[in-house]
Amino acid sequence: MSDVTEEPLTGGGMNAVARVGDTVRRPVGPWTPNVHRLLDLLAPLGLSPVVRGFDGQGREVLSYLEGEVGHPPIPPGLRGDDTLVALARVVRALHDASVPLVGLREGWRFPPVEPVEVICHNDLAPYNVVFRDGVPKGVIDFDTARPGPRWWDVAYTAYCLVPFSPEFGTVPEQRRRAALFCAAYGITADDLPHRVLLRLDDMVRMIREQPEFARQREERHDEYYLRHAGYVRAHFLDH
Repeated sequence: MSDVTEEPLTGGGMNAVARVGDTVRRPVGPWTPNVHRLLDLLAPLGLSPVVRGFDGQGREVLSYLEGEVGHPPIPPGLRGDDTLVALARVVRALHDASVPLVGLREGWRFPPVEPVEVICHNDLAPYNVVFRDGVPKGVIDFDTARPGPRWWDVAYTAYCLVPFSPEFGTVPEQRRRAALFCAAYGITADDLPHRVLLRLDDMVRMIREQPEFARQREERHDEYYLRHAGYVRAHFLDH
């Protein structure tokens, strides 16, 4: 019998996730050993959950990160430039620390994206970031991590937080914030709109083709990404 009550957590991607005391319990898969290798490598940064083994139900046990998760729509307190810059630096730190694992090509949930430079989180959005007082303090939900190029995460994180959408801000402001994000990471923003489109196309493809995305298909997330892709094409590409 459990010594503490389980509290279901919202979000959790494609998995049922629960909090038990100061831990999080998540289902495992064939990719879990690689994810644990990645989390062990990232642990010294203090920016990701710590692996604590498995529970009696066979679930992985991770440390719980206290703070506010940036569920959409992005809260006003997370829309400032300081948050944008800080998150870009978090992404860079996680990427740099992951480099020793780039030779590990098999055993991830999804295949590598070439050219492989780092281990990408693959869903590095505010809804997988823990904030305290508007400052990103950690990243969660690494179960879809995969080897890939740095821009694979950069493009998606920028898309979500700039954001590349008509809901918040103006096109000039979004251009400015995109450049600021890329500069803070240390990557050029020149090809960012094209790379955002590649990431959105991949999101649409996965939602439509992968069985585990049934809920996202039901909720028509693919149409949401397609609308934003149209916005990027209309306002951020040179015609």
